[in-house]
Amino acid sequence: MSVPESFAEDLWIRGAFGIAGYTFIVWDYLLTLEDEFKYIWKAPWTVSKATFLVNRYGNLACQTFIRVEEVGLLSHGSQMWCHRFNIFTTLYMLIATESIHILVLMRAWAIWGCTRRVAAWLISIYVTYLFLQLGMTIFGTGSKNFQMFQYLEDIGVCVGVMPQYVWVIFLASFVLDTTVFALTMRSLHKYSRICRRLYPSQLLHRLFKDALIFFLVSTFNNFFIIILWTVYAKRPQYFLAVTFSLPLLSMAGQRLVLNLRGLQARSYTTGELSREVDRQILAFEQGAGANDLYAPPVLWREEDPDDELEAVEADVEMVEIRIQQGSDGGAVVEGAVLETPQEAHIR
Repeated sequence: MSVPESFAEDLWIRGAFGIAGYTFIVWDYLLTLEDEFKYIWKAPWTVSKATFLVNRYGNLACQTFIRVEEVGLLSHGSQMWCHRFNIFTTLYMLIATESIHILVLMRAWAIWGCTRRVAAWLISIYVTYLFLQLGMTIFGTGSKNFQMFQYLEDIGVCVGVMPQYVWVIFLASFVLDTTVFALTMRSLHKYSRICRRLYPSQLLHRLFKDALIFFLVSTFNNFFIIILWTVYAKRPQYFLAVTFSLPLLSMAGQRLVLNLRGLQARSYTTGELSREVDRQILAFEQGAGANDLYAPPVLWREEDPDDELEAVEADVEMVEIRIQQGSDGGAVVEGAVLETPQEAHIR
């Protein structure tokens, strides 16, 4: 073969990492299949549910197709086929990455209060980022380097060359992820200071944990791709952005949804239930102002004069009391499940 030894070694590394990425995504799918059926398929159809399923099953199907191509069974030495395969992987990477971004932005919008003003602000930022993403993608797919495939007849695998400056996409992605993460953590910190006096929140802890984990994974993904597409732009390793780091990002985004959907509301003891019911009765008797002594009118954002109705609704928390018949014929209070409207919306 006329393939240089260094190129063959790089190709082996690409294949090994690709298999590892595929193993991660399939194994995680098997681990979370029960949760998916329980918390996703049984839930009503929403944008979040549809986006989750597109990302989950689109990743499995596309990664399987890519693995078949990586063993040299599909190209048959055709430059045209490899060019189409390059376009396919570019579109796949775009859809997989942006479906995760949409899920994260929807979650951030819920944490910040679900107001139209916040929605308009988030949409404006995301549309600006998306135009940059599309522009750089069109620039990259139109480049001559994008249509060059090295040693195709010898290896049977489509190994191209990354065009210059396309890595800027993931620098913009890092800026977007960092901005959303910082503002989300600020909102959660403000809420935790206020709500700590009232009761601990499992949802709050889960939001903190998942936000941090996803930010670390997304940061690794962004800088890993930037390094691959600059240092290894003309070597086979550039493709690890598709076969290794993208599955990790998709797994983190899917876990974000499953963890929130699967979080069970906290059960309260009789004493905690009594104090909470007393607080709510006081709020009903003396008006919404009395409740301000114990909890903020709006849990997830600063006061907004345009949302007074939402502030009043947020003061009323849902309490479900489970009562069963005791041995002496009397009623025994076992506990309660507490959840604010904002927490229910985020879930």
